[in-house]
Amino acid sequence: MSFLDDAQAFLKQKQSQKETPASDFLETPESRQALEKELRELYENATWNEIAKAIDWGMEVMEKPYDKKTFLQKIRIKLED
Repeated sequence: MSFLDDAQAFLKQKQSQKETPASDFLETPESRQALEKELRELYENATWNEIAKAIDWGMEVMEKPYDKKTFLQKIRIKLED
């Protein structure tokens, strides 16, 4: 492939990502479990119970659909020491 072909493939990929609807962030139990595991790795001192309470609090405070970046910033207050 030439440079031009690579660039066109990259642009098509980016455009398809924009057309994809919002992710199912916290829409399924599996996505919640994945978030809990991710938060456990980020906040090693937080217990599973604290993480679950922070997620529940974030879901109460924010409106659906949840934006992952904003959601993580919001619950960070509850999980940091």
